[in-house]
Amino acid sequence: MTRNMTQHWVVCSSAAIALALAPFSASATPAPQSQPASILQNRGTFQLSQSFKPPSRGTPPPSAGGATRGNSCVPNNKQPISLVPKDRLGLTYSAKPTFYWHIPSSPAKEAKFLILTGDDVDVVYEASIPLPAKSGIISYTLPKNAPPLEIGKRYHWFLTLDCNPADPGGNPITEGWTERVAPDVVFLRQLEKADLKTRASLYAGNGIWHESVTTLGALRRTNPQDVSASEGWNELLKSVGLSAIATEPLLDLTVSQNPMKK
Repeated sequence: MTRNMTQHWVVCSSAAIALALAPFSASATPAPQSQPASILQNRGTFQLSQSFKPPSRGTPPPSAGGATRGNSCVPNNKQPISLVPKDRLGLTYSAKPTFYWHIPSSPAKEAKFLILTGDDVDVVYEASIPLPAKSGIISYTLPKNAPPLEIGKRYHWFLTLDCNPADPGGNPITEGWTERVAPDVVFLRQLEKADLKTRASLYAGNGIWHESVTTLGALRRTNPQDVSASEGWNELLKSVGLSAIATEPLLDLTVSQNPMKK
C-alpha cells in the first residue's frame, strides 16, 4: 500500500483522525526500571495492591480519540473504545502483542484493523476482524504471519467498524499507540518466579500495558467465577479511567489469521 493509499484510507474513515495524523518523533528509550510488586492476600482473595503505573515516556502521542465524519452507524452515536492507558500509549515486551477494544452493538459485521509506522507513512499490518452481534470486549493477537514489532519503535494503530463500506466516512473509529521495549534482567527473574496473578501485578506496576491487560484478561476468561480475578481486572481498568466498561463481558471470537491484501 502506497503512502497516498494509506492517507486516503485514514481520511475516509474519519476527518478528525486525518487532522490528528502528524509524525511523532521520539528517541528510543529503555524499558522502565522494574519495581517490586506487593500482593495483598486476604482470606484467599487476590487484589492488585498497585494500579497501573504509566512509565515516563515524554510527550504523549497526538490523538483524536474515537471519531466519525457525518452520522454514526451505531445507535446513540456510541463509539468503540480502545483498552489503553490514558495517554493512549501501551508498552509491550511482545513482538506479537494482543489488543483489546470495547465494541458497541452495531450493524457492522467486521472491523478493519490497521497498524502504521510511528510517522504514519507505511502500513505495517492490516486485517479484518469479525464482530459480535452484542456489545462487549474483544481482543486480537497479531498472528504468526504478521511482521514482528521491533524493540524501540512506536506504532500507530486504528480500529474502524465497517458499517458502510460504500461510505466509510461515517464509520466509527478508535486509535492507539504501541511501543515494544526490552525487559531488564531483574524483571525477568521476578517473572520466572511468579504465578499469573503475581505476574499481572508486576506488569501493572512496571507500566507494561499489553501484558498486564492480557494476563488479567486470561485470568478472568478462564476463571469466570473467580471474584479475585474480576477484582484485579476491574482495578486495572479503573486505574486508567475505563471503569465504565470494566464489567462488560469478554467475548470469544473466531478470527481469521490472514491479513488483508495490501
